[in-house]
Amino acid sequence: MATMTATPALLAYEQLAPVYDDFTDGYDHDAWIDGLERIARNHGANGPRVLDVACGTGKSFAPLLARGYDVWACDLSPAMVERARRCDDVDPDRVLVADMRELPKLGAFELVTCLDDAVNYLLSVADLEAAFASVARLLAPDGVYVFDTNTLATYRAGFALDAIFERPLAGAVWRGETAEPIQPGALCAASIELAPRGAGAGRVAGGGGPPGGIGGGAVSRHVQRHHPPATVRQALASAGLACRAVLGQSTGGVLHKDADEEVHTKLVYVAGRAA
Repeated sequence: MATMTATPALLAYEQLAPVYDDFTDGYDHDAWIDGLERIARNHGANGPRVLDVACGTGKSFAPLLARGYDVWACDLSPAMVERARRCDDVDPDRVLVADMRELPKLGAFELVTCLDDAVNYLLSVADLEAAFASVARLLAPDGVYVFDTNTLATYRAGFALDAIFERPLAGAVWRGETAEPIQPGALCAASIELAPRGAGAGRVAGGGGPPGGIGGGAVSRHVQRHHPPATVRQALASAGLACRAVLGQSTGGVLHKDADEEVHTKLVYVAGRAA
């Protein structure tokens, strides 16, 4: 595999990996994945092979392993992959470091997932098209591709300049950095300021410490682009894929048939090969 460029996404998750599981501790991944699996099956996914793209520390594929799927997974960040390989029942040789725009040849999969706004780290339409084309090369003829994107509502609430909230469990503070009004297709940024090792959450939130980090710890900076539904559909078509459904997702992984960018936190796309 070619040497990967140090993209903003790679740098962000190399910093975040040590506290990622704490930072997402409140997520009910099992119920969330259960709902997405049901949707995938309703759209024709009927085989055992699953590829989880941008798998993080493995929380998104662990429920699929428990359901008996033959799981492969990959992530851009070696630090995240290292943790994902420790998941119960996973074959560590099937968890790979890979860029979603250049997925390795792994055979055909009946289900490909790419969850938790990973697609938003693709910062151009060309990157979006490359990622979809890479998935298309690995998707079985009747395979289903399920991925999500952040909505305008999420960017306006979490990436705007005045959007600040704490995650005491992880000893971190999220800070929105985007100053201009956030419009469809906007490039947005936010940072997670992490406590130095051994510091408590109170120090992070309290404002002590040198400039550049509330508690003097590392800063995991997240740069994303909002991808409007029309852009996503066009990029899928360029890869020979067709959008079969778009659902809204609200806090807690609750899915809604009528997707609304102004209301829901994510849009969930279901795609397959174009007729």
